[in-house]
Amino acid sequence: MAARPRKKRGLCPNLYESNGLFRYRHPVNKTWHALGRDKQEAVRAARELNSILIPSTQQLINSILAIGEKTIADIIDAFKADIVPNKELMPRSAQELEYRLNRLESDLGDMSIRSLSVEQVASYLDLSFKGDAYKQHRSVLSQLCQFAIVKGWLVENPVAPTLSTRQSQRIRKQRQRITWEAYQAIYQHAEEWLQIAMDLAIITLQRRSDLLRLKFSDIKDGRLYLVQSKTEKHGDCARLAIGLGPSLKKVIKRARCTGINSPLLIHKQPQRILTGQGHWSAVKPDYLSRSFSKARDASGIYENISKEILPTFHELRSLGGLLYEQQGWSKAQVRQLMGHTSDKMTEHYLKGHDTRWTQVDADLILKDQA
Repeated sequence: MAARPRKKRGLCPNLYESNGLFRYRHPVNKTWHALGRDKQEAVRAARELNSILIPSTQQLINSILAIGEKTIADIIDAFKADIVPNKELMPRSAQELEYRLNRLESDLGDMSIRSLSVEQVASYLDLSFKGDAYKQHRSVLSQLCQFAIVKGWLVENPVAPTLSTRQSQRIRKQRQRITWEAYQAIYQHAEEWLQIAMDLAIITLQRRSDLLRLKFSDIKDGRLYLVQSKTEKHGDCARLAIGLGPSLKKVIKRARCTGINSPLLIHKQPQRILTGQGHWSAVKPDYLSRSFSKARDASGIYENISKEILPTFHELRSLGGLLYEQQGWSKAQVRQLMGHTSDKMTEHYLKGHDTRWTQVDADLILKDQA
């Protein structure tokens, strides 16, 4: 085990030297950052970092005496009470927001909101996060500051200018698209339940979470009925009655014949049955994604592709849309099946139902899997 770097005389706080190499220890998240072998440059950089990352004496005094100052922890508490309940977030989104708020409170909670500068925000985000995590935590921190402005606790949003520090970096994930040939290769390495899920994804063009909620009882009068969870609060486009074309019928028949007594179209036999977590044969969203990634990697199709842009299960939705267009469907028809808003949307009231359903077809012609 390597010896811990020793603090030497003449070095400022958080600056350490070991074997001629100077390193800075972030006072908030305790990460280490190399500053090279030039002592003067390292000391100068460490002092500047300390001035940004370490609260001043006056800030600490105000925090202790509570002289009309609101801390970031105070803002987060108020934000959770006043704003979060009105966001009407889906469970997964609410969980992710809670995680990011807790992370910000852990890292910055004791700081006065008025003392938060652009430099501090930029340094904190740059040293603490990368890629999508940077984008998401910056967004939440910006929302907190904007909320503080509305409350009169802050004059300007110090997070807004930090966007320019990452404009040269493509934060949005640019996933590699899946071709039909790649789909077939991945398909050969997938278990039967995953093959059924993949076929349902490209035929119905529905999201992972909606596919996993589909039940055999949702099939009525030659149609598969579903309410899209992501757009459930947006009205007509959230309710679909998908016609059962030959390909979809074939997949549903295969799902019925797995030998597992399950009410769900996508199901599997677990290694051990757990109670109190939905039906025992249900597949969790994360497990579906991991299983698809495992089959994708086993296929060898993307072995030379960077991990950050490897296609996920969600990309099957895009592949299905492309295949429909190649078979002569219009973009309006594809959008309609996806549940997106369209001027050509058809509305129909079902007998015995008070809600409106959009009737759409799903009849993608799939070649027999090799």
